[in-house]
Amino acid sequence: MVLTSKSIYIAQYLERNIKTYKMDAEVVKENVWQAGSVRTRWVVLAALCSCVAVLVAAVCDQTLPTPLDRSAPKDRFIAEIAYEHLVNLTSIGPRVAGSYENEVAAVKVLVNAARGIQSAASAHNRVEFDVFRASGAFSLTFIDGMSNIYRDVQSVVIRVRGAGGESRPTRRSALLLNCHYDTVPDSPGASDDGAGCAVVLETLRALAASPHPLRHDVVALLNGAEENIMQASHAFVTTHRWAKSLRAFINIEACGAGGREVLFQAGPNDPWMLEVYAGAVPHPFASSLAQELFESGLIPADTDFRIFRDFANISGVDLAWNSNGYVYHTSLDTADKVPRATLQRTGDNVLALAHGLLSNERLEAAAERTRAPVYFDVVGRVVILARAPAAFVATILALATVVLKLYLSATQAKQLYIPRMRWMRVVGRALLSVTLAQCCGLAASIAVALLLHVSGARLAFYSRPWLLIPLYSVPAVVASWWDARLTWGKAQRGGGVATIARGEWTLRAWHDALCSAAAILLAAGASFGLRSAFVVFLWTLPASADVICVLLGVHGAPRVVCGAFAAALPALQTAYLALASLNMFVPVMGRAGTSALPPDVIMAVLVGALTLTLFSWMLPLVVAAKQPQKLIRLGWAVTLSTVVLVLCTPLGFPYSETRPQRFMVFHTRRTEHSHTPRDTLLYWVPALDANTPQSVYAHVPEVAYAPATCYDKLYCGAPYYLPVISLVAHGHELPALEEPKTSLNASAEVIGEGPTRDLKLKLHGPNHIVVILSPVTGSISWCQTGEFQIIPQPGPQWQNRQTYFVSLHDALSPAPWELLCRIESHGNGSKWVDISVAGHSMSGALKHSDAHAQLLSRFPNWSAVTGWGVHLHLFSL
Repeated sequence: MVLTSKSIYIAQYLERNIKTYKMDAEVVKENVWQAGSVRTRWVVLAALCSCVAVLVAAVCDQTLPTPLDRSAPKDRFIAEIAYEHLVNLTSIGPRVAGSYENEVAAVKVLVNAARGIQSAASAHNRVEFDVFRASGAFSLTFIDGMSNIYRDVQSVVIRVRGAGGESRPTRRSALLLNCHYDTVPDSPGASDDGAGCAVVLETLRALAASPHPLRHDVVALLNGAEENIMQASHAFVTTHRWAKSLRAFINIEACGAGGREVLFQAGPNDPWMLEVYAGAVPHPFASSLAQELFESGLIPADTDFRIFRDFANISGVDLAWNSNGYVYHTSLDTADKVPRATLQRTGDNVLALAHGLLSNERLEAAAERTRAPVYFDVVGRVVILARAPAAFVATILALATVVLKLYLSATQAKQLYIPRMRWMRVVGRALLSVTLAQCCGLAASIAVALLLHVSGARLAFYSRPWLLIPLYSVPAVVASWWDARLTWGKAQRGGGVATIARGEWTLRAWHDALCSAAAILLAAGASFGLRSAFVVFLWTLPASADVICVLLGVHGAPRVVCGAFAAALPALQTAYLALASLNMFVPVMGRAGTSALPPDVIMAVLVGALTLTLFSWMLPLVVAAKQPQKLIRLGWAVTLSTVVLVLCTPLGFPYSETRPQRFMVFHTRRTEHSHTPRDTLLYWVPALDANTPQSVYAHVPEVAYAPATCYDKLYCGAPYYLPVISLVAHGHELPALEEPKTSLNASAEVIGEGPTRDLKLKLHGPNHIVVILSPVTGSISWCQTGEFQIIPQPGPQWQNRQTYFVSLHDALSPAPWELLCRIESHGNGSKWVDISVAGHSMSGALKHSDAHAQLLSRFPNWSAVTGWGVHLHLFSL
């Protein structure tokens, strides 16, 4: 038989492929694990290891130092003294700006504390203090945007300087310690921010008692109007003579009581301050992830950090407690909620940071105009910090390591198994399966959340955070496992590239895919300048361990064990960050207002994403396991049982006496000035959470008949005190039979001719007055009262028109206001502006009428209710 060249080529091709497939079969049989070779018990063990990571993180989160008493050295922070300051301040009760308690009683306590610091100072340091009042005006983008005009807000300022320091020329080299002693109505404010002031006072005493003179001055601002949206800090940095010497600041705040304080903002410049923090503080807790979350606006709050950054042009750090956020801004925020160990921990850190900054020569240098670095602490033990160049290098090295891992895996596959490109297609198919599995897990969590929301079992996790595990964590994990095995099994049965990935090669393919996914996310985060990308950077570290295993020739079970150990650090750090995030966000959901997404969905996304990240390293084991179906079915059973219990038993009730539901009830007289003026008496109940007001139907049944929507009136015709209509978009109106005690005299007129006219408001009422303006066309170019003129900050649109929120505050006995605003019109109609003016009596004898107090007393003991009297005027001119 004669063979043509074409026939010879075909025969040679078949021979080569037959040899290749024979070799593949032998390799699969002898050199790699067979499919399903991972026993289920190893999956269980891996899951337990991830749970242990959570427990270790929880222990780290709960670890606090032993509080010191007066027997300690005088230059140490002594928690016993700090706690005495806290008790003295909170025993006054709520301290609303403008009230006797805030302007007289609290100042007396703080002045006595300042004198105590003077008497305890060493001969090497001098202490002086000043009680000052100031007036001013400014605009800022707080929540929906607002403008502040204030008169005579008060603060206490204490300065410590080294002996002989007064002879030195004035320069910007002083360190500022800041806290606020005012509170919201009805809250003793132990954590927010009485504890902050206690820490500042005791830190200042320890600094003044130092046996050596301070190299730089330290100024403590105990400000009396932060809850009025940062008026007192603005007054200090813009008017006080000591403000000119400020170079850096430490701000202490709270959105919870107890626990560890987190450094959640730093900058905007001078990254060396973070380097001092990393090297000086004994109990670090800091994260650029927390900073980006806060700056994103997901947390409806702000601090004096903004004022020092924007109006004083200095850099610093923002510290806050966030544990037990249930008591924040409620009557439960008492001194006994703040452990002495918490004060000791924060005081040790603040004192060490203050010493580090005050002894640093860079405090005298010009500001270093460099963006804050990437920073995070490793389970409270050490701070990892990288400036932008170092972070860039670390990112490139991480990406290069992943690429090297992929290349080595492909090379080894070529030597033992299949060609490189074919292996890369296997990894690509595994990457697709990883993505689908994670999306399926997240979808399962969201589905459970939607079921609970539509069934009326909203916020079941609020007083029992452990419910987050069976409701959202477990379905995320088991759904991702189910989808991973399903999609990979179909890929293998479908004859595609995944068909050849068996046993250990499945593990390798999925491990390569997970590292590739982390590298892709890291590259994306770095390209957008996200400093929170350090989280995915950590998940590229297992690639380094795998590279070492390949280079050392380690394979089989030892290589899998090595990969598991390499995942320990990222898993532990992810668990640590997850617990910190949940400590913050669970209580926040109780005051999230009327957000577009239901709070259960928000928590499902957060918990699901964190859980999937924590357990992601297990996906290769699950795919290669023999029978993980039992674990998957068990997980679904746990979730289903929990959902049934939440829907059908008291387990689903979200509130308790220690974790209450929040209510605000404003006793309002609404006066509408029109062709037919009319007064309406009502109680306005804003929707602060997803269960407002249906949870109290049995206690206050009249709320069931109250309207829940509004559009025809500016800001709903409701007495908003803060610009939060985007968060609290509606409320409920209950009819009232009695007038509130508060009264506001208000008149308004538009004067002038042509397209530019002036709005003139004359107002006389309580200490707190809110003016909301909405020109029919055009805008408000400026507003002026007395010597102060501001460009008002625009807020959310109403009926396709601009709105402007202006807060007027008088800390002394209220005097009349005359507010003049320039209206720039783009039309020529007869109507110019809609106006809402509300006088709020937030303290004193005019706060509650008898009927209002009786209504508040009817709310259940698992609620935290507050409110005050308001006189609201509506004009249309």
